[in-house]
Amino acid sequence: MIAWLACFVCFLVLPPFGADCGAETAVIDAASFIDRGRADCGIQDAINALPVTGGVVQLPEGRFPLERYLYLKSGTILRGRGRKTVLTVGKPETRRDVTRDVRPGATEIPVKGDLAGLKRGMIIHLWPHRAPTSLGRVLAYRVKQIRGQTVVIEEPVKYTLFLRNRAQISWGMFTTLAAPAKKGQNTIRIEHPELFKAGYAISLSGPGDLWEHHFNVVTAIDGNTCTLERPLTVSAKSESSVYHAHSMITADRQQNIGVQDLDVEGWIGDERPRWDGFKQSGIHLVRSESATITNVHVRYWNGDGISIQQGENTRVENCTVEKCRGHGFHPGSILKNAEFVNLKSIANSHNGFFYCLYNVNVNLRYSLIKDNGLNGVGDLGRIGDHRCTVEGNTIVGNGRAGIEIIGGRISDSVIRNNVVRDNSRVRPGQYPGIALFAPDEDASSYLVEGNTVQSTLDDPTQWVGIEERNGVFPFEHHGKRGFVDSNTIRNNTVTGHKKADIIIVGPKTVCEANGPAKVLRHQ
Repeated sequence: MIAWLACFVCFLVLPPFGADCGAETAVIDAASFIDRGRADCGIQDAINALPVTGGVVQLPEGRFPLERYLYLKSGTILRGRGRKTVLTVGKPETRRDVTRDVRPGATEIPVKGDLAGLKRGMIIHLWPHRAPTSLGRVLAYRVKQIRGQTVVIEEPVKYTLFLRNRAQISWGMFTTLAAPAKKGQNTIRIEHPELFKAGYAISLSGPGDLWEHHFNVVTAIDGNTCTLERPLTVSAKSESSVYHAHSMITADRQQNIGVQDLDVEGWIGDERPRWDGFKQSGIHLVRSESATITNVHVRYWNGDGISIQQGENTRVENCTVEKCRGHGFHPGSILKNAEFVNLKSIANSHNGFFYCLYNVNVNLRYSLIKDNGLNGVGDLGRIGDHRCTVEGNTIVGNGRAGIEIIGGRISDSVIRNNVVRDNSRVRPGQYPGIALFAPDEDASSYLVEGNTVQSTLDDPTQWVGIEERNGVFPFEHHGKRGFVDSNTIRNNTVTGHKKADIIIVGPKTVCEANGPAKVLRHQ
């Protein structure tokens, strides 16, 4: 009998997204599929058991460690039991502490601890800090030899590993292709298959797909040949990296999908694997339409918390992302008509909310954006952003600007009724509360209205409230320098700033009715 008929199936009055209002919705109780001995804990089978018309997969309470992503097909709603349903990461990296300083040019790294699992030819990563502040410095090296407690690498170290910074080496999630991989084939050959098991997710890069990125699942291993769940969508050269990394929940080119009422938890401690970009976010939806994410909590993820790339008609509501290594929320890459409402983005390493490219009518409303390492809201106005609204948010204590605008020749975007307070924490005096900058192209047609922009600290960090600036360091070294003009800044309450409350450079910018704010107009 078909598996989904054998499980518990009931029917609800509410239809799935986009369904006929008179249709009934299948609901599968995933508890009957749960098998903690499997890489997906059996949850993907529950998703696959839905009929072609879709429905709801109801997850039970509990913690479920996954070694692969959950893939949502059209019509699927994945629903948990609130904070009592936790999808968490499985296998950790192996980490070993360096026992003395290692200088640039060295090829020998003394470490302590068991090295039994480390072999000649494996890929290791060198961590200059236990919890690195500069992710680009975590570089890969190949092991040439192991002599007692000394790891000898093939290429010289490019940066100092300080004992005082608790420097480490790590291995166990990366290997390389032993032969070229071609788009369309469903097998790959890898150098160290002992690092993987059937059911594990993998990721590799090469020309042929969006961002030259491909994710898949190993279904069988024979020698150093891995059979994959589906054909490759990229081609990759021999010795290209193969990474046991994955999003927790993903979808590509799907419609009417949803994630509701659950937690996604990454690596709680400092010892997280190397970040490999937004393509492996906690929740990563790509080229999908009519998606909703509600009442979801993502924390400690090793990249962005929630990433929505391309697609249309998306709603993310009542979600929290905190202490992730990338951005909190990341819309972009030609995303249209999306609402991000009532969110919390707290203490993430990069931007709390990151506008990327070609966002059209992508709106952030009534959210708390606090204590993030870079900007509260970053990158608005990069190429193609248009008609976006940032409204009613509280944006406080972030490392750089509260709201960062970096271009948009005719943006028609609105910054309205936000509370922007005490930002530029990491770089005191360098970033304003609201930054109208132009590093790569002109920035114009912004409406900045009704905001409360404050500096309240005894030792202030946010020296300027609202600032227009032509170009901006560090982007000017690219050889581009845009100009800011023709914006409207009105009816804002801007107080307490050391340098100026408002700085204007655009000759056609309108600045009016901003109360007693101290305004500087530069030529």
